[in-house]
Parts: sequence; structure tokens; C-alpha cells
Amino acid sequence: MASDINFAKQVKNELTSQKYTIEQKKAILTGFIRSSGTLSLGKVPTLHLRTEIASVAKLIFSAFNDCYEITSKIAYENMTRFRKGIAYQITITSAALNQILEELEVIEDGFERMPLKETLKNKYFKYLLVGYFLASGSINNPSLSKTSYFLEMAFNDKKDAQAIKRKLCSFKEERTMNFKMIERRNKFVLYLKRSDQISVFLSFIGAHESMFAFENARIMKEDININNRLTICDTANYGKTISVSQKDIEDINLLLQHKPLSLFDEKTQMLINMRLEYKDANYRELAEKMTEKGIKITKSGVYHILNNIREDVKKIKEHSN
Repeated sequence: MASDINFAKQVKNELTSQKYTIEQKKAILTGFIRSSGTLSLGKVPTLHLRTEIASVAKLIFSAFNDCYEITSKIAYENMTRFRKGIAYQITITSAALNQILEELEVIEDGFERMPLKETLKNKYFKYLLVGYFLASGSINNPSLSKTSYFLEMAFNDKKDAQAIKRKLCSFKEERTMNFKMIERRNKFVLYLKRSDQISVFLSFIGAHESMFAFENARIMKEDININNRLTICDTANYGKTISVSQKDIEDINLLLQHKPLSLFDEKTQMLINMRLEYKDANYRELAEKMTEKGIKITKSGVYHILNNIREDVKKIKEHSN
């Protein structure tokens, strides 16, 4: 999965590879046309649809043929402006087109946009979403370490976006999808940023293989992030240990200039020798080394002795001043 575009294409290719009934294909056409369709009026009306994915063009082409026995025309053009690739233009010309678009809940009376109603029902809603996602959906590559997660669909009509959002946000428990909406460049965009809810959406529209791929990549990415955070913490802790150790050694050396090692008790003598020998050891490690040598002591015991040394050094410095 080299890029966001490739992962989104993977999802759409999976959706187009599945088997759909005639009624399901009609719901897919509704979502796709409402999202990307342009109607030309004339003696014979013409519908223009556009996609950059060959499998999507093939599905839309076959859906019109299977549902209405209309043979579409597919043309393609090379994209040259911002990214290279091919765009597929699907053209449907038919005297019955206005009637078909009314049946699909797209327009009525040849130009009036229809509100979504039948296709919002549970038995059609999944496939309506498939159509919208095929036309305008995008999802980022979860394995890219420097990006957050997102999935979005763009709508031409605010009422469409609001109706879809209400329906999606009505699902609860394991099917929770708390979509948000923003306006961007005259489009109304529904989006998710929580990885668990993105997985729920992919599963809901039937992209199960992509959902598992998304989850696997997400888990691997989060494992890497956790390991990186642990490494950073370990590095920070090591730096802190070295800094504390250097201060301990400075205090010990100063104290030994005023008080011979032999005047300390056995436990303090061993700790002083251990501190001078193991400069990169933390207090827990010093306690373990002393215990191995036969003198039982805890981490807090090590801290207590070294803190007493610091207090003695502080008094020496005050007396010297």
C-alpha cells in the first residue's frame, strides 16, 4: 500500500468485485449518480459520469445494462495536470433517462432534484453508501506513520449529506459511526477520524478484506509508535540516570576528601564503591548489585544513604563559605 490513493483504490476494487442484485445495483447507481452525475437536457437527455478507476466504470456500465437494458458508452482520457493517470467518462443517452432517474430518486420532472427516501431504508442504505463511496470516497493509508486516520465522502447537496449523516450516526454499540460534516470547496464532506469507526464503516459497506488490511496496518503502526515512545522514555531515563550519577560521584569525591572511607559503616562503604564503579547504574540496579554481594538493601535504602551524603556535602560547602 504505497499511498492513500492506492488504498482507496483497493477498497473500491473490492466493492466492485462483489455480486449485487438488481435492486442493490439500483441503490448503488442512486448514490453514484447523485454524487458525480451531470445531466444534459435536449431532445434525448444524456447523463455523464466520471471515475478514475476502471473497475468502477465497469460496474456502473454493467449496472445500467442489467437494470435497464441500456448500453452505456465509455471513453477515457489521460490526466496531465496534477497527477498522471486515466479518467473514465461514462455516457448514458436514452429517451427513458428521465424516467430512470426518477425511479432512482435522483431527479423528477426532468430537472428537480429529489430527496432521498426509499434508498435510506435499511435494505438499500448499505448499497446507497457503496455508490457514494465509489464516486467520492477516500481513505488514507493506515500504514503511513506520519499521518492520522481519516475516511471521507463528498456530497454535492447539503441535504443529502445531512440525511446520510443522521442515518449513519443512528447506529449504536458495535456499529457506532460518529460522522462529522464540514463544507469544503462547495462540497459537503462527511468524515471519520477514529480508526475503530473507520473499520466499522468498511465492514458495514462490505469491504471486509480492506477492513482487515486496515486493522493489520493500524496495529503494526501503533506497535511501532509504542516502541518508539518506549525508546524515547528509555533514552530520557538513561540521561537522567547519568546526570544523577555524576552528581552522586562529585559529592562522594568531595566527602572522601574530608572523611576517609574506613569511617563509614559497611553498607555505606559498599554503596560508595558501587556508585564509583557503576556510573551508569540507577538506584534499583545498585540495590540489586549490593544484595548479590550479601548486603540486602532496597532502592529507597540506596536513595536514603546517598541523600545523607548530599546533606553532609552541603554542610561542608556551607562551612567552607
